[in-house]
Amino acid sequence: MSSSYEHQDEARAFTGDRHHPLTAIELGGQRPILTQNLPPLEIAALSRRQSIFVSGSNVDRPDVAIAAVESNFNAPAGHRWRIDLTLKENQHFAVPTSVNAVRAGRDVFRQARVTGISHHGHRPAWLDQFYLPRTVPGMDSKPLRRLNGKTVRPLWVFGDFSPRLFRDASYPWGCIGSIHNNEGYSGTGALVGRNLVVTAGHLIPWSSGGNGWVQFTPADYLGTSLFGSTVTAYATDARGYDDGDTVAGYDWAILKLDRPLGDLAGYMGYNSYDSDWEDGAYWTIVGYPGGVGPFWQNGISINDDDSDDNGGQELETENGDTVSGHSGSPLFAWWGTDPRVIGVVSGEEEEYKPPFSSRKDNVIASGSGFTDLIAWGRSNW
Repeated sequence: MSSSYEHQDEARAFTGDRHHPLTAIELGGQRPILTQNLPPLEIAALSRRQSIFVSGSNVDRPDVAIAAVESNFNAPAGHRWRIDLTLKENQHFAVPTSVNAVRAGRDVFRQARVTGISHHGHRPAWLDQFYLPRTVPGMDSKPLRRLNGKTVRPLWVFGDFSPRLFRDASYPWGCIGSIHNNEGYSGTGALVGRNLVVTAGHLIPWSSGGNGWVQFTPADYLGTSLFGSTVTAYATDARGYDDGDTVAGYDWAILKLDRPLGDLAGYMGYNSYDSDWEDGAYWTIVGYPGGVGPFWQNGISINDDDSDDNGGQELETENGDTVSGHSGSPLFAWWGTDPRVIGVVSGEEEEYKPPFSSRKDNVIASGSGFTDLIAWGRSNW
């Protein structure tokens, strides 16, 4: 357990509201917020933009030519368009944007953030808000399989696996999406700013020597964003603290995206955790187990919390089911109409209780370092 000094440090760094969030039962009685507004044209254009990456030593831009091509069939628009990209000398098609990944301790982020930065989320005026996602009928209890057909290796699943598949791009469900990187790992992330995503630190290719990339796709439903088939973004920068441990209270990171997808999908708020909320059924996890989904589970409770290094805090749950691919999944709840993240899934842990017993938990990385990191991102990115 954590020391009294560590508890005092967390108390001084508390961000957000201390009154408890809505319970799972209370969420069921909330009415959705519906709108008939349309997004501005420049925001709607984000859902139709396709990116191609080019690299090379020549500073000149590639030449782009657009031509109408007569169709040999009755195309809906009457024409097809051909876009030709002519590369200059020493230019070539490239892998996605490489990520500048930097590790730093909590104090670096705490000192460089802007005081008074908002911890609230943002719902765009053209998005409906639902407190519970719209699930896919008949998909509650089917076994999880990867895209290649192989079954998913579970972390800790307590009883029957209870997360349910949903298909919903309303707020805040469209803020959550899939994470993929150049090392072949997949996980989950959540928008917490207009170009800011929070995820697990062990999903960042810290040691890829400038050649690593991280991709985020919001509202990724079985491989394609519900906002549009081309809606995805790559991280230009990453910050966090990860020393190679896959389970730690400081296993979190933030990403700066090359496109402001939060303008399109909105973004979630963030809040510190209060130990007075222990055993309360307030929390929800959304993730992409095995790289597929999204799956959600609510009514989750935290049964214990331990302080960790670098402003980290391990939140332990015995009823929140996670499997491989849930890494980086947000643990969040609702304060009124505001959904806020308090941590991200790190992994599983088994504590041995002498002489013959043990306890299995799934661990959420949280703490003052987590909120400092998001505040730093909102201040500087």
